[in-house]
Amino acid sequence: MQPKKLLLAGSHAGSTAIAVIEEIKKRKLDYEIHWIGKQFASEGSSFETLEYKNLSKYGVIFHHLESGKIQTKFTKYTIPALLKIPVGLFNGYKLVKEIKPDLILSFGSAAGAVSAFWSNIMGIPVLIHEQTATAGRANIISSYFAKKILISRDTSIPFFNKNKTNLVGNPTNSVIIKNAIYQKRNSRVKSILVTGGSRGSTWINDAIKPILPRLLEKYFVIHQTGDADIHKFSDIKNPKYFTFGQTDPANMAEVITKSDIVISRSGANTITELIVLKKPSILIPISWTYNDEATENAKYMEGLGLAKILPQKELSPQRLLTEIEILIEDYPKILKQTEDIVSPDIHASENVVDVVEENI
Repeated sequence: MQPKKLLLAGSHAGSTAIAVIEEIKKRKLDYEIHWIGKQFASEGSSFETLEYKNLSKYGVIFHHLESGKIQTKFTKYTIPALLKIPVGLFNGYKLVKEIKPDLILSFGSAAGAVSAFWSNIMGIPVLIHEQTATAGRANIISSYFAKKILISRDTSIPFFNKNKTNLVGNPTNSVIIKNAIYQKRNSRVKSILVTGGSRGSTWINDAIKPILPRLLEKYFVIHQTGDADIHKFSDIKNPKYFTFGQTDPANMAEVITKSDIVISRSGANTITELIVLKKPSILIPISWTYNDEATENAKYMEGLGLAKILPQKELSPQRLLTEIEILIEDYPKILKQTEDIVSPDIHASENVVDVVEENI
């Protein structure tokens, strides 16, 4: 008997996809898993995506789709990205026809929307998963083709057809779940993690560099710069400073667990992991996301008492240092106030795979 073919699609959400794949492997489901996504991080970039680097380790067959996109911020790549959309639409058709999946689970983005569109045309059941606290443009479009819409937060409900929408949570790396159970939280801050997400953040990197000498007087600093910026920090030689460009989700899970406080962007998957681990954080949302999803993600964590939002327009080295000092001072109080938080995402991987099994 031939294995069922499951097509996953998206130009991001690698951590979410890996969490779903881990649950599929745990259940020993006989699925041949494919991924349609991007090899490179962004238009004009030579840096490879987390998905391209890591999904093959889980037995996933990767298919690169240069799908183009509608950018929310105008750059010199905006028009070339728009011109790639018709070509991406045609290539998406060829890939879906070649793979012939029994089911598609789309995680959003242009690659996900293209794959969902053609799958629906070909009579293949479509599921979509929305990781954010709002809804991405691609998932809103894809929802019209979807049999089921899976959401992570109830704040996403107004964007979709309620009759097709299920609240399942955001699938989380198994290492994060395990570490959340066994981690011991320090009574005072010893280590600080600075991360701009898998691709890094030049805004955060430029703000943190001038204040690193001050921080390293008292704390260990772990710094994910992203591959594009790591060269800017090669001159810092300090036994308490650790830097890297990008790493796989399992390693990143260990890094987050071992950190006491976190300075970060507010992507949906990062927020999910920080909440599961209950890490006091300073969040600097990207200001140009569709539906301001980054800010809404941050507000969700702030509402739990775990985060302080620092708007990007207010970001400076001195302001960041001030916010770090306040967070460190408040750290014991935050630990006590948030010790009873239970993440809504603990069983999200199981919930998503339940729906996959029902529909494949």
